[in-house]
Amino acid sequence: MFITNHTGLTNSEPVNASPINTETGSYPEPAFHKSGRQPGPFRQAGIGLVEVMIGVIIFVGGVMAVTGMQSQAIRANHDTIQRSQAVWMANATAELMRLNPTGLTNSAYQRESSRASANLGAYCQGSPPRCIGSTCNPDQMAAFDIHGLMCTGADTMIEPRIDISCVGSCGATDKVSILISWSARGSEKGVLADRQQFEFRYNRN
Repeated sequence: MFITNHTGLTNSEPVNASPINTETGSYPEPAFHKSGRQPGPFRQAGIGLVEVMIGVIIFVGGVMAVTGMQSQAIRANHDTIQRSQAVWMANATAELMRLNPTGLTNSAYQRESSRASANLGAYCQGSPPRCIGSTCNPDQMAAFDIHGLMCTGADTMIEPRIDISCVGSCGATDKVSILISWSARGSEKGVLADRQQFEFRYNRN
């Protein structure tokens, strides 16, 4: 005969102090507080640091991409400025030679442009003929024109060179070629050719 206690259970039946959690491998609620582990989503609290690191990496990558695009824009803008200067110089040279056709026929413009392009620093240190307020012959006028173009008008270009040639003997009906070239800036080399150029051609007639 079994003796029952006040809970209505026999002394052969074990008394459970707390309900058993039906999930496999899990602790009942009070056991979490004793073990120091947190139930549910609190166990993933460290994921916020990973998200911050990923966000920083994405931000740094974006900044580097914008910086690269900006440097490319600066290179393109610098090359555009030099090319515009070369176009201006070629047109100005053509107009000056139209005003002094004898200097072109005598090859004075060709000689002076070769001297200037060979060593621009030394060439610009010399004094050009004084053709303002005084009379100059065609050769002197050609030297005055080239010195003004290369030493004053081309101050925004890097190592400018000018080459003037004619198809034939530079007669009244011959074609004239004006080739302006300049050096690319250090940061542009490898992206652009080391020397850029612009050629302008026209008929004398």
